[in-house]
Amino acid sequence: MKLEFCMISLKPIIVLLLIPIVLSSCVAPDQMPPAASTQAATSLPVNSPGTACPVSEPAWAKPPDDTAIRSAPAYGYYFINRDQSIWASAWWEEAEDYPLRASREGLKVGWFRPAGETLKITGRRLDGYSPPLETHIPCCYPTRFQSSGLYFPGEGCWEITASAGESVLSFIVRVEP
Repeated sequence: MKLEFCMISLKPIIVLLLIPIVLSSCVAPDQMPPAASTQAATSLPVNSPGTACPVSEPAWAKPPDDTAIRSAPAYGYYFINRDQSIWASAWWEEAEDYPLRASREGLKVGWFRPAGETLKITGRRLDGYSPPLETHIPCCYPTRFQSSGLYFPGEGCWEITASAGESVLSFIVRVEP
């Protein structure tokens, strides 16, 4: 009888000890560690559909002088990294009748990057599931200028990341249907 009494009185204590352990293993989605790879076969949503897209504001700036461009540099909208080693044209900011759209034709974007460095561009949708951004980056531009084609597979909030050598530029755009 003494053993039976001991087992009954220990059950509430064991339950009370297990509750904090179980609760500590619960983690909110925004507190989870990042995945090992940010570029997968499909983009995982960072923002849930319907939330605001934190669109990056391009700067009104005069791009670097470059021998690959015949005319003198002219002011326009650009996404520019902190040390100004990578610039991405945001020409659609000036074209009210031509918003950034998802299409099979893609979007031509001019870049300035460290001369001779290979430009790499990736993109992922932040507010829904989608295949990753497709890019076309022609070979062998010897100066800072580099052209590219960006092909958004769908509308939504997209983060674009470009790298060349040690330089990196990231920005967020809203792509219309």
